[in-house]
Amino acid sequence: MSLRIVMRTLLTTGVLPLLFVWISCSKKEAANFEKPTFYADTIIEQVRNHVNHGYELLDAGYTDSAVAEFAKIEPLTGPGLVREYHTACAYGRSGDKENAFKYLDQLIANGFDNPDQMKYDSDLESLQDDPRFEKLLAAAAKNAATQSALLANGMPEIPRADPACSSEEAYEKWIQGEQMRIRSNRMLWSSTDFIKAQVDFAARKLACLRALKKDDPDFDYALERVREASSLVSLYEPWGPITDLVLKEAGSYLAGSGSGKDEVNYLAGLALSMKFSFDDAARSKGLTQAEAYLAKVSEGSDQYGAAQALMVINKLRLPDADEATYGPRLKEVAAEFADDPTVYRIISTQFGAEAVNLMWPVALGKPDLNDKLIKLDDYKGKVLLVDFWATWCGPCRAELPNLVKVYNDYKSRGFEIVSISLDYAERLDKDAYKKWIKENGMNWRHSYDGQGWDTELVRDYFVSSIPAAFLVGPDGKLVAYGDECRGENLAKNVKEAINSI
Repeated sequence: MSLRIVMRTLLTTGVLPLLFVWISCSKKEAANFEKPTFYADTIIEQVRNHVNHGYELLDAGYTDSAVAEFAKIEPLTGPGLVREYHTACAYGRSGDKENAFKYLDQLIANGFDNPDQMKYDSDLESLQDDPRFEKLLAAAAKNAATQSALLANGMPEIPRADPACSSEEAYEKWIQGEQMRIRSNRMLWSSTDFIKAQVDFAARKLACLRALKKDDPDFDYALERVREASSLVSLYEPWGPITDLVLKEAGSYLAGSGSGKDEVNYLAGLALSMKFSFDDAARSKGLTQAEAYLAKVSEGSDQYGAAQALMVINKLRLPDADEATYGPRLKEVAAEFADDPTVYRIISTQFGAEAVNLMWPVALGKPDLNDKLIKLDDYKGKVLLVDFWATWCGPCRAELPNLVKVYNDYKSRGFEIVSISLDYAERLDKDAYKKWIKENGMNWRHSYDGQGWDTELVRDYFVSSIPAAFLVGPDGKLVAYGDECRGENLAKNVKEAINSI
């Protein structure tokens, strides 16, 4: 995806994924957590307008005018990253390598740290065969490494609560205001500044909570510091240097006598499990280190199931993973802790539909609309598509004509579909559901229990979005899932599976 597309989304919505933020690598910033500069809303709006207008000019073929528009950003913010990146993109798109590299050099010198974004940005594609580009990628990666030094000392200690947090109601209002302020400024900050703002905000929240809960014997300030550090990033992305922050806070807690050590050991193990991206050379070492923490989580604790699941997940993440051993083990853990939402969440976020492939076969065992039990064994020798969908799901309805066509084209050759409905009974009762599918040509078996996302099979198949489909071959093995079962890929994979009969 081109950064210009991402930035247009940012400039329209004010939201920027963590993947697309920048950092500064000065020694001063790496040593402490001073608050970054907060810009006025008027400045942010002006920058937003200049970027949007610049790309409108660039899309129309007016490179020089676009560059001039991007130049208007610098008087507003000073030398930084936004003007430099977009100007490099403008010259890169036009084929002017020298000027593109001039601004990329400035960008890196100012602390840009996202080599992957440079590498995959279509506007910079014309530069990628130049040896200078590889050097810049390496420099951006080096900039990124400075984040660890920033976070390894843990969160700052804020001695007094913000005056705005005078009550729990005032605290909630203050939280919303600070979140909005950080979110709106993010587009102009380096990654280090953004992280500093987040960490500083977390520390100030904790100071407020400590004051508000000073008479609550169950409030554990040190434990809350570990929890707050662990909540700074999601389970869908590498944690990178946030791991160092979590480990620092966890180490401080574990050195004491607090009663939350099971939770802290789990969070430390989770942080190490999430530190590196999939192709990072240091990943295996991190996963091994994670197990030392996870193995300390006590059986019977609230975190035990998640710790067991994560240890198996980490085994499956290792190079040359033994899927034949650990796939079934993951299935055992998922079944043993079926009612633990944390176990479901950690498996679904780390594997998604791939979890089903690792655990296959996954039983259906639900009644159809005629109250007859649906079993995988019913379809031996045939090709079966297990399709999770709902009438309220726009993408599901968009895919429906293709699904109906493929079914009609191949049903005479042994192709079957079982649709698992995520409709809600209060919105669409069973009779209305039957009428809907008949009118839309869905003339195959359906399972409908009216529970929507609480449908049991959603958990069993680790479905996190719909449509979600799984194609089972005539031998009962899973042959395709996810995007492999949508659009043109569906007919292709159904045809290949049928030809194997």
